[in-house]
Amino acid sequence: MNLSNLIKIFFIALLYFLAGNFSLANSSDKSIVTLVIFFAEGISLAGAILFGAEVWIAVFIGQFALASYNGVAWQPSLGISIVNSLEIILAVYFFNKFKLNKNLSTFRDLFGLMLIIIFILQPFSSIFGNLVLLKFHIIERADYIRSVVFWFAGNVLGQLLVTPTLLLMYYNITKKDIYKVIIVAFVTLVLSYFFFKVYPITNSFLLLGFSIFLTLFLSYQMGVHYGAFVTVIISIISLYLTQNGIGVFIDSSYINNIINFNSYFLFQTLLVLLFGTLLFDMKNQANNLKILVEQEMEKNRQQQFHMLQQNRLSLKGEMISMIAHQWKQPLNNLSLINQVLILHYESGKLNDDVIRDFERDSTNQIKQMSQTISDFTNFFSPEVKSMEFYLKDVISKSLKLLQPILLKESIKVDISVDNNSKILLHGYPNELGQAIINIINNAKDALVENRENDREIYIQIEIIEKDIYLVIEDNAGGISDAIIDKVFDPYFSTKSKNGTGLGLYMSKMIIEEHMNGKLLVSNTQIGAKFEIILPIYFFKSSALPK
Repeated sequence: MNLSNLIKIFFIALLYFLAGNFSLANSSDKSIVTLVIFFAEGISLAGAILFGAEVWIAVFIGQFALASYNGVAWQPSLGISIVNSLEIILAVYFFNKFKLNKNLSTFRDLFGLMLIIIFILQPFSSIFGNLVLLKFHIIERADYIRSVVFWFAGNVLGQLLVTPTLLLMYYNITKKDIYKVIIVAFVTLVLSYFFFKVYPITNSFLLLGFSIFLTLFLSYQMGVHYGAFVTVIISIISLYLTQNGIGVFIDSSYINNIINFNSYFLFQTLLVLLFGTLLFDMKNQANNLKILVEQEMEKNRQQQFHMLQQNRLSLKGEMISMIAHQWKQPLNNLSLINQVLILHYESGKLNDDVIRDFERDSTNQIKQMSQTISDFTNFFSPEVKSMEFYLKDVISKSLKLLQPILLKESIKVDISVDNNSKILLHGYPNELGQAIINIINNAKDALVENRENDREIYIQIEIIEKDIYLVIEDNAGGISDAIIDKVFDPYFSTKSKNGTGLGLYMSKMIIEEHMNGKLLVSNTQIGAKFEIILPIYFFKSSALPK
């Protein structure tokens, strides 16, 4: 055994001896078996759980010294010491067998420890300890049951009160928390002095209300270890004052005083440990849930950012494809203008008028191509701030950008408005336009795949109460019932090669999260119908061009 273990054993033995003497000194009958809270038992059990079964040596030494000091002969002192040492070995065995955590971090750990104390340790200790006393005629046979009950009650209270407190303090108090412990102890002593001496409380229920409020408040705000710590301090002060005839636990008989005292602190101890642990667990679970929610929200933000980046890359690809379609005609025109210039040169008819015509016509084509780039860049650029905009402008721009592709695929677009109106919305027009383009592109793909001719897309605008309904419908036959509920899922696509599965997902996110609207899908008799429902910001009667 090394020096460190020897110091631990000596220290626990000394604490056991001093705490045991304090309990016996505050017992009016001055017997080795007392109904008073036996604090020494709580110290020994905490030491055994923390440092292992070898603590039995400290318990043996401390109990032997305690019994001898209080006038018990060496033979019964030896027997009691052996019983209490075996109790410690049993405690370690069952604590490990039930796989309880030493830090009592869960309700299960705390409740398991209580069950071990009440149903294993103290029945063993009280029965066999008193048999030793009976064997050596320290108690009479007629007093055996009474002595077992007293031993059991005092030791159970000592272990229930002190053991969890020491374990919780050991695992939860760091060096930087020492000042908190000192402050809590000082405040408890001051309040106890005030309520016991200066303005003494004479009603046990009033004292219970004060102490329970204080201990549960500390348990919830700072941890169960502080609530248990304060309970131990109040119990020590109350025991000392009760023995000296002060306090609320003063009755006509000593037994009644101790029974009232024990009942009071048993109730408060169980309440603080069980209810306090539940409160603290609830607080920790709430904090953990908050952290988990924040982590999941951050993951969701990262995932959405990743999908947004993917969608932007996809949109850039579509934008390049649209620009290519838009540039085909200007490029063809430029080619013709160049050929006309060459023909004039070869025929010797190149003059100032021809050069001016060439400059004018080529400049117009180049401006048109440049304007196309600007239109696409502005339309697909992200918007930082929301703004007011007209729905008709967004629809017009979206169709203008899509027009070459739609013409190439022989798709006719029919716009219908239920009345003449100018509808002002508030939000992100470019994002709304991208959502509209995504929906029309999906309709275009479905039409190309499923219909050879008479390909049509119908766009209808309706005002219903304070909402605007933008309906985009095609005549491509509709979406299969097996997958219609999945079309807005991320990465879900029916396109085997070119689909990213993000277009409709991002469209729904734009409409519902950025525009405070709804995006719905359903099938009609001729095809698929997407409904964009947006709140109207302002409505003014005016002509909306078709």
